Amino acid sequence: MIAAWLSKAATPLIVVGLMLLAAALIGWVTIATVKSLVGDARASAISERDAHWSAEIAKSEAETQKLIAERLKETMVAQEAARAHVASVEAQLAQLETDNAALPNDGACGLGRDRVRLLAR
Repeated sequence: MIAAWLSKAATPLIVVGLMLLAAALIGWVTIATVKSLVGDARASAISERDAHWSAEIAKSEAETQKLIAERLKETMVAQEAARAHVASVEAQLAQLETDNAALPNDGACGLGRDRVRLLAR
């Protein structure tokens, strides 16, 4: 009799215990699934953000390289113009020295009239 009564009293406790255990297991699985989904969403967001900023950096670097190339071309043009001007001035100087050397040295002290005309050019 006591065994039957204990069996009747324990059955609902066992059922409630099993239900609580099942609820705890379902809760744990649910939490693990949610954590996994959140982790996947976070990883995806990080990946998308990194890809976006990598593209922005690449775009900025390309613009910078283009600007550097343009400035280099401008510098090369300016250098060529400067070289041409220096060559022109050197040619004028050489011509002036040649013209000066061709003038007679009359032994006069200072500058003669012909030499002054050379300087006036």
